[in-house]
Amino acid sequence: MVHSEILKEIHRVQTKLSGKSASIHEYLANSHIAAKEIAISYGFHLKYAEMPNKKRQQTDAPTKASLN
Repeated sequence: MVHSEILKEIHRVQTKLSGKSASIHEYLANSHIAAKEIAISYGFHLKYAEMPNKKRQQTDAPTKASLN
């Protein structure tokens, strides 16, 4: 496996965020904050595409009967 400084930093940040997060949603929020802070420290900012604010449709979880 190739080990570079950027990969070491990615692994360090992911490990830190995983330890601080109780859910995937919290992990994603913490990841977003960390990415913004890192970008600022390197002198640039992140720009995300604008997406329409549509509510996701929740699907029913499969039942045992539907899996058979």
